[in-house]
Amino acid sequence: MPNISRWICQTAFAGLVSLFLSSPIMAKDLPDTKKVKQVSDFFMGQLVAGEIESGYSLMSAYLGVDINAFVEKGKKAEADIKQLQQSIGKPLSLALLKEESVGEHFYKLTYLLKYQAAALVWEINYYQPDSGWKLVDVSFNGDINALF
Repeated sequence: MPNISRWICQTAFAGLVSLFLSSPIMAKDLPDTKKVKQVSDFFMGQLVAGEIESGYSLMSAYLGVDINAFVEKGKKAEADIKQLQQSIGKPLSLALLKEESVGEHFYKLTYLLKYQAAALVWEINYYQPDSGWKLVDVSFNGDINALF
């Protein structure tokens, strides 16, 4: 009988967790582009330190899009980066390359994550629906030619 009670409790708990994770969560707004840059710089610092999962977890607090898609994208990014690091090593440093905006609507930060034999371009995009910035995308690629 105790096993059945335990199973019921575990099932109920799993159901509540599932309901919580599937319901919309209010993202924290970033009040201005200065704070957006601070959060983005910290995220990129975590990538340099090899703390990819922690970085994505931090950024999820500011999401203005579907959290499930972002979590999946973060898992894929972590797997891709770890695989890439087997051939090019760990990141050495980073540099903020560009800050771009479209009025007070969109804001994009472009970083270069530097390795000994290669570099990755990271782009972090935010949207401001009325007041307060929300994260809408984090992406990376190896296309340095697009920077010129």
